[in-house]
Amino acid sequence: MIKKHGENVQDAIARVKEAINEGWCNNPTGLFINSCKSGEKPKNTVDAGVKAWFESLRRERIVIAMSAGFVYTVDGEAVEIGEMMRQYPN
Repeated sequence: MIKKHGENVQDAIARVKEAINEGWCNNPTGLFINSCKSGEKPKNTVDAGVKAWFESLRRERIVIAMSAGFVYTVDGEAVEIGEMMRQYPN
């Protein structure tokens, strides 16, 4: 399984962790295998563009964290990612 679908392993592990945290996964092994085969990603996957944008703001000490659709400023304020991207486009 891992040799054949090695490119999907990271996302499959993340999907299983997300499902367990949300409380709907009764069969983690089955979910892992199906996720590897299908290439399905977890819901909270950040694409490369958003990650690069976040990292540039973090280096400038504007934000300190990102989670569940929000970025957190150095002042501790939670701002939606979309709103923050409008305020600080790169």
